[in-house]
Amino acid sequence: MITRRALAALPFVIRSVRAADARRLQAGAAMANITPALGASLAGGMRNNPAKDVHDELHARALVLDNGTARIAVILVDSCAVPREIIDPAKRMIADRAKIPASHTLVAATHSHSAPAATHLFQSRPDPRYVEFLTGRIADAAVIASNRLRPAQIGWGIGTEPRALFNRRWHTKPGYVNDDPFDNGTDTVRMNPGYGNPNITKPEGPIDPDLGLIVVKGADERVIAVIGNYALHYVGGVGGGAVSADYFPVWGRTLLRLAGVNDPGVVTMMSNACSGNLNNADVTSRPVSRPPYGQIEHVAALLGPESLRVWRSMKFEPWVELKGSLEEFELGVRLPGKVEVERARKLIAGAPAAERAEDHYSDRKHIYARETLILNSEYFPSVRTVVQALRIGRLGIPTLPGEAFCELGLEIKKAKVFAGLMPVELANSYNGYIPTPDAHRHGGYETWRAKSSYLETEAATKLVAAAVRRLGAIA
Repeated sequence: MITRRALAALPFVIRSVRAADARRLQAGAAMANITPALGASLAGGMRNNPAKDVHDELHARALVLDNGTARIAVILVDSCAVPREIIDPAKRMIADRAKIPASHTLVAATHSHSAPAATHLFQSRPDPRYVEFLTGRIADAAVIASNRLRPAQIGWGIGTEPRALFNRRWHTKPGYVNDDPFDNGTDTVRMNPGYGNPNITKPEGPIDPDLGLIVVKGADERVIAVIGNYALHYVGGVGGGAVSADYFPVWGRTLLRLAGVNDPGVVTMMSNACSGNLNNADVTSRPVSRPPYGQIEHVAALLGPESLRVWRSMKFEPWVELKGSLEEFELGVRLPGKVEVERARKLIAGAPAAERAEDHYSDRKHIYARETLILNSEYFPSVRTVVQALRIGRLGIPTLPGEAFCELGLEIKKAKVFAGLMPVELANSYNGYIPTPDAHRHGGYETWRAKSSYLETEAATKLVAAAVRRLGAIA
């Protein structure tokens, strides 16, 4: 028998149940295949490298979180770099179809050097058909993930693994002249100087050994998705002309195996922290010879145990605060002067006729002369770019729009706006390398003016300040 008092209390009970449901985190994850057709130009080198084989499929991997009042999406793309010309339309599709605003949607490239060009990088040109295809598939990944939303719980943690990281920029001995494609002879730092080089003295900068991890599980304890965060530029060592996502998905498979998770539906993805000046080569030791993809497996095996330790130490929460903030602003562009443009024209005029006819060059001076002419004719004195921050509970995810030096991530972390920070580079745009002002003074490959490095010398300082502002806006 239901009393009048019980009936009177029913509306309150119903409201309480609804409020509890609204405070329940939901999550969905998905992958969309973005593997190109053979013949696509693979990015990552200075020359055109057509795809001849597919070692492993490429994907756009998405996680969508919804806490009842806000929704965010993280999409990581197996690509060297993804420009705004692709990301902005994809975000508009996601906003329309999945109701996630651009400020709450993070799209970043993993920086595989064995994936097709999505933008014009050195002499690798993107296929317009692939650009259109990639745009739609990035959106598809997020929309499918949002369609799969179900009650979930989330945990995160940050470990450390320094053994896979080395700063690839080295100071050279006084008086030693480092070659550069502009014949300046003023560089005091050399990138990837070679094993056992007697002319190097010390690394220019630090490493960032933080290994971040987010794990999302359903209410039934089944794993939905895992996101890693690590400052390793990429690994490489793949077969010639082969399409590959590099070490990023191999790390995910390694971790799931160690965790005893045997579910093909789990989506794993590794985001690149600030790693524009870091790699996996210890030039002070003797090189280890490994077969193609052997170094990728080696790095995944190094990171797996620490990733598992972080996972095992997590506290999972059934609801977290979700927020996003995005800031768009202008940065200056280092355009070439008249003398530099004239020098470039003369160099191109002296290049082999066949190379001029194909607009494809083999000599490094000609390659950079071509870059100079492109910057002169196609670039403006400033460029609009974007910095974003996402909040997942007490975790902050700041982003930078290019290949950011690890010092930038370390500087953002010093602000300590959140209990934990996982910076993501190559996010929401591609504006080339982002060296520190000191690195610009020292010179070296990452500072050589080209489509891959054109921002003003103080760009790093301004971008770090913007990232800290965005974090503060959602803290």
